[in-house]
Amino acid sequence: LLGSYDLRTVEELKERKPRPEDQCQPIEHLASYDGSSCPHCTYYTRHLPRIKEHVASHKVKDAEQKNGSLWSECRLQTYFTAGGRIDYFVVRDSNKREGFLASGNDAALLTQPEKELFEKLEQDYKDVKCNLEEQAMVVQDIGDSRSERVPWLHDLTHFPSHMITLKDEEIWSSYRLPPKKELDAGSENAKDPNLVRILVAAEAVLRDAYRLCSDTSPDRKMTQQRANILNEFYAGASGKADGFRYYKNASTLVTYFTTMKQLLVYYYRVVHCEGGHFTRAKPDQVLPGDVIQPTAQQIQAMDEIMKALALEDEEEAELAVKHAIRRLYLALICHTVGSVPFKSPVLSFCAMLSRKVRGKGRGLWEEPGNFNSHLSALTWTAQLVLFDYACFQEQDDEDQIPVFLAKICKKFFQQLAETPFGHILQWRLYLFKVGKAAIAKHQARWSLDGQTVEYRGVELRMSQISDLVASEYQRAHALLYDELLFQAKDLTPMES
Repeated sequence: LLGSYDLRTVEELKERKPRPEDQCQPIEHLASYDGSSCPHCTYYTRHLPRIKEHVASHKVKDAEQKNGSLWSECRLQTYFTAGGRIDYFVVRDSNKREGFLASGNDAALLTQPEKELFEKLEQDYKDVKCNLEEQAMVVQDIGDSRSERVPWLHDLTHFPSHMITLKDEEIWSSYRLPPKKELDAGSENAKDPNLVRILVAAEAVLRDAYRLCSDTSPDRKMTQQRANILNEFYAGASGKADGFRYYKNASTLVTYFTTMKQLLVYYYRVVHCEGGHFTRAKPDQVLPGDVIQPTAQQIQAMDEIMKALALEDEEEAELAVKHAIRRLYLALICHTVGSVPFKSPVLSFCAMLSRKVRGKGRGLWEEPGNFNSHLSALTWTAQLVLFDYACFQEQDDEDQIPVFLAKICKKFFQQLAETPFGHILQWRLYLFKVGKAAIAKHQARWSLDGQTVEYRGVELRMSQISDLVASEYQRAHALLYDELLFQAKDLTPMES
């Protein structure tokens, strides 16, 4: 009977299988499957992890990802189901017919008015979704809503009132550093050459300041007495001060210096540049630039920076820019704000840091602990700047460095001072308490009988502890004896 049929070989079936553009109808008596197809090649699969892994191998660029999905859903059939011979091809989905509304096994033909209605409903849904996404990217006024109030945000720092109606993208771009390739290449071909030169000089100023504290630097000026003076504000808060902890590992230094350079970028774009960076959505909208009131010392220091950038002698210009940056940082720290905290560029910048403007959780506020990390970076780097300026100011008589430090810290760097860092130090004390009282997102939970602990979906019974300890001991023994000691048997026993 089979001999009467004109059967094709496996190779012929693979070569002549239907292509996606053929819009082939499902072949009768062959099973159909839901699957996925790669838009870059003829790869088809029924398994989602495999299509994800396959698409990743194409190394699709971000710009291409935004234009469409990374893979397409489709209906698949195959002539063979034996292992190693499965070769899928795409067929039309019989449940998706143009002009029909499928509901189970029934299908009803849509009239033109019905089609227009469904299209309008779909467009309305898309519009509402876009509007919600746009609203999520703007700082909203909660008004008198008590349920939405966050005490440390609305009652202590008042950040939301300073940032109402600001867009998250503009918040981030207000302090975002230029691309790394521009900073590494200097001001050549940079979008804003002046800003790049300022940031390169600021990095040098901060590195020079850290050398004054480093134990390995011949220029070290830090002593325990001077470190205690820098940290005297802790004595007023907790009754003890351990001294300024000047050592930081390399990665922490990069993070801290980045935050201090972002402050400089924020001042440059929002205060110095014309227009104040932010877009005024309504005529009566109050922008950060309307509230910030730079002091005469801050304005003068910024003018000196711009004049120094115009000098033709590169070495002279570099020294002048670094000196002016020291003065600007000092002027930002030594700023009396009275009852209007946000007239300080530093505190306005802190408000911007409190907003999650990119990555996971975008459009939300930072957690107290994470935001406190930003304040720690600013506080530590400001102490470093103060010490650097004290050493620079009293370089002719180093014995006056402790006197200068004590005077400036007592006036501008303690909790009771109405200065930027007086507010920041108060915020940090409160946030430490909030952080301790906050419930962690991932906590271990005990069963009522006390015999089982569950953590992030994993359960462990008390009876399994001994097995777990024995297993870890065996793995450690195998690692030490089998792999590191090569199962040596003639070793001299050691006792502790």
